[in-house]
Amino acid sequence: MHIEYLFFIIYLLICFWLIPKNAFVKDAGLSLRVTRFLLAFRILMGLIGAYYFERVLAFSDPAVYNAEGYAQYELLISNPTLFFTDFKNDINHYGLGGVFDSSYSFWAYLRFNLIYKFIAILDLITRGNFYLNSMVFSSIIFFGNIAFYRIYSDMYRNHKLKILFACFLLPSILLYTSCVHKDGLIFLSTGMLSFLFYTFLKNEGIRSIKTYLVFLLGIIIIFLFRNYVLVVLLPAIFTVLLCKLLPYKRKIIFFISYAFFGFLFFLSGYFSSSWSLPNAVIKRKADFAVLADANTNIPMNELDPTVKSFIQNLPQAINHSLFRPYLWEFSNIGIILTALELLFYQLLIIGFIFFRNKKETILNNFNLYGFAFFISMMLIIGYTIPNIGAIVRYRSVFWIFLVCPLLCNIKWPQIKWSGDKR
Repeated sequence: MHIEYLFFIIYLLICFWLIPKNAFVKDAGLSLRVTRFLLAFRILMGLIGAYYFERVLAFSDPAVYNAEGYAQYELLISNPTLFFTDFKNDINHYGLGGVFDSSYSFWAYLRFNLIYKFIAILDLITRGNFYLNSMVFSSIIFFGNIAFYRIYSDMYRNHKLKILFACFLLPSILLYTSCVHKDGLIFLSTGMLSFLFYTFLKNEGIRSIKTYLVFLLGIIIIFLFRNYVLVVLLPAIFTVLLCKLLPYKRKIIFFISYAFFGFLFFLSGYFSSSWSLPNAVIKRKADFAVLADANTNIPMNELDPTVKSFIQNLPQAINHSLFRPYLWEFSNIGIILTALELLFYQLLIIGFIFFRNKKETILNNFNLYGFAFFISMMLIIGYTIPNIGAIVRYRSVFWIFLVCPLLCNIKWPQIKWSGDKR
């Protein structure tokens, strides 16, 4: 028996025994049988995802990452000192500027180097096996699913099955967090940060130094792997904190707060060109245009670092991030399935508009945070990414902030009754 297969068996046994006993997982209120089933399904999707990215989708990022990680593994074995110190080459070449640059900076390449080195450490046991690496990664990201489940199951206590579906079974989240990639780390980090923020909003406070450390770790991971997500996340947290603490109407606080952050966004380049957020958006858009796969490219208007240009491009940004791909625009089966998933989310929005359950709370402070974060991320994605495949991947991990509240705030029996009546 190859050592990789022995590791597979041993790791599965450890996962099914240890993870359900973790205090954070146990406090979700799921039975051992359900927890193990969800964990097994998560790991299975990791293996299916590895097959898809290795055998079906040519030149996929996860497969390329795994190969680069193996090269780093060989460096780790042959020259461990260089493995842990070669970051300084990029510092010497590019310096520490260009924090928001997507290429040709230490920070731009650090996010890739860290992923490669993480995979290299996994390879000490898995010997570079793509499937085993995906299995381990999926089991780690499972804690992100648990974090979101704990939030929404506490918020909507009579909708457990809907929340289970939204937190564990959304197709795009499962696919794009199945293999070692930045998307999974962002999903895990936003899940943990959101859980801690939800706990704070419930006036439960900060219980221990471990909570501070987890919060700080989540911030660091997001900063290192997708720092622009942090630029969107922090205003959402700050705005909702103001809504909680100030004795004024939330809509007034929300409008003033985001007007202030919008002002800072366009003023950021005044202090230093390297910190200009509008220029960072435009540069990221240009870098994506160079890297994007021509088969799923979509045309984009020119974007300038001015308020007028961003407003003029707003309809296109919303269209790209919330309405593309259309069912009819590509013959690729993967894109068609993605369009069907998107259609389901759009139907949820329509169902909420016409069949809203007014007894449930839709705009509590946490949902306000989730919606603000979600919409802001959709705008960033819509402004910067000219490729359908990349749009689908980048937005996948944020759908949960919208889907969970919608599922729990629709009068489903009324929809069924209306259909029967017709």
